[in-house]
Amino acid sequence: MPLDRRDVEHLMNQARIKLTGASDSGIKAEFYEVCKEFLQDSNSWVERDHLYVTAGIQDYLLTPRDGGQVIRLLGVWDGIRIPVASFMPQFGTVSIRTPIQVTSTAPATPPTLAATNPYLVAYVKNVTEPTSRDDFPLVPEFLLKVYSLHLLDGVLGKMMGQQSKSYSNDAKSTYHLKRFRAGIQLAKTAAARQNTVGAQTWSFPRGWGSNTQRGGRGFE
Repeated sequence: MPLDRRDVEHLMNQARIKLTGASDSGIKAEFYEVCKEFLQDSNSWVERDHLYVTAGIQDYLLTPRDGGQVIRLLGVWDGIRIPVASFMPQFGTVSIRTPIQVTSTAPATPPTLAATNPYLVAYVKNVTEPTSRDDFPLVPEFLLKVYSLHLLDGVLGKMMGQQSKSYSNDAKSTYHLKRFRAGIQLAKTAAARQNTVGAQTWSFPRGWGSNTQRGGRGFE
């Protein structure tokens, strides 16, 4: 889901108050960069989808359902949820290390595995152009609902670090950027633990896969 307009307006109002003289366009531009850094370093925007595999085919293009750019592969699991050795040599393309083999005894037009028991794939995404009509990045709704304080710190820190502006303040910039980076680490840990309290290792919920990360790249 896109950002909730109420959350957006709240962040904008907070930024306007603390960045006297800053333009809305400047705040929006910085907010885009803040979201990009936050998602890039936290691995918090995860999408899971079916992967429709075909015998003899090794590479598959990933098409995110809700926008964004694929930046990391978390893993691939076969039809019975066993991890499959896979990698992402190019952003947005998953490669199965050992594709399904075509057998000589197969019928002329065999049903694909995907039709009955598809593979599963999970990957991390980041924001990308285009933005919304109001120049806000197309990012998941949870981002502002959960991490609004840290994203605001990012906007304030980066803009206060600009020179010769009415809101320039090196000391406050350092303060807010430190809080912003702490928020990224918090989100990274939460994503690695699937938003659970006290979980020691990351794993898919029941029905998605096993507790191992073999065959895919886990959270780093």
